[in-house]
Amino acid sequence: MSKVPQSDSEKETLLVAGSAGFVGKALLRRLAEKHRPVVSLYNAHLPEAMAYTTPIFADILRPEFLPSALHNTKTVVHLAWSQSFHSRWEEALWGHEGTKQDSRNIQMVKNLVQAMEEAGTQRIIFLSALGARRDAESWYLQEKYFAEAVILNSRIPEKIILRSSLVFSDLSAKDRFVSTIERLMRFPWFYPVPRCREKLAPIHVFDLCETITKLIDLEMRESAYLLEIDGGEALALEDMFRYISQGIGKGTHIALRGLLGQTLAPLIESLNRRSQKDLPQLRDLLTIGHQRAPEAALNNPMFNALPRQTRRFKESMTAGAPEVPPH
Repeated sequence: MSKVPQSDSEKETLLVAGSAGFVGKALLRRLAEKHRPVVSLYNAHLPEAMAYTTPIFADILRPEFLPSALHNTKTVVHLAWSQSFHSRWEEALWGHEGTKQDSRNIQMVKNLVQAMEEAGTQRIIFLSALGARRDAESWYLQEKYFAEAVILNSRIPEKIILRSSLVFSDLSAKDRFVSTIERLMRFPWFYPVPRCREKLAPIHVFDLCETITKLIDLEMRESAYLLEIDGGEALALEDMFRYISQGIGKGTHIALRGLLGQTLAPLIESLNRRSQKDLPQLRDLLTIGHQRAPEAALNNPMFNALPRQTRRFKESMTAGAPEVPPH
């Protein structure tokens, strides 16, 4: 079902919104390796300079910036998101209860969709999150759901919603998921592990970006598809803590579980809140859907875009770290 490979000169220009973010940076590198021409849309931070990439400043909240950026663009990958994962104290972004005021994220999606419709852009790939639904526990997941609805109800000919589990990278990359856990290991001798009944299946950012690059070129027989993706390996939260502690040289520290760990985790997070304002709280990250539903792959032609083998969390955290015997 995939298209015939194109030469570099035949490949249409892509637009990546949110190119300076964690996933955006990794995606630009992957596209550059494939010699794909990319317009990287940025606002606050200039994207990393690399071949085949043209950075363009644009504030998606101001629609007048978008027509020039979308010129001759066939596909848009929308990654831009404000206040990611901060799920409980961002209610002000939505206006007062009972109003229909759009959040910044929803307004950005509406502006981009309208500009794409007017420009005749063919395809949008929107990075959502597992667990996105109207009645989700967190504002983050509710926003993702409403953004999906805006896209699915648009006149863009081809729409792909990619719902992802939590995304991680190698230990040295200091992504927000791993850094949020590492923040709980600031004290000597011990670290708290909050309760988490479900197992997690986070996906490596390289595997997520490889999936996105496949979705860019896959033929679509329907106007809209929803695809769920995770890392394929279900892990208990305490095992993930242990792998990270081994990787940062604290493998001999004692893990405090149960009620004690549940109580201490937010207290330790609060001690670092001033110096690490960009990090979410772990409890908010754990509201993200952990594993994709098996039925989501049934009769879904997009399923072929999922990686058959994924990078493992343990190897990504403990590469080069000495083996530590279990307590």
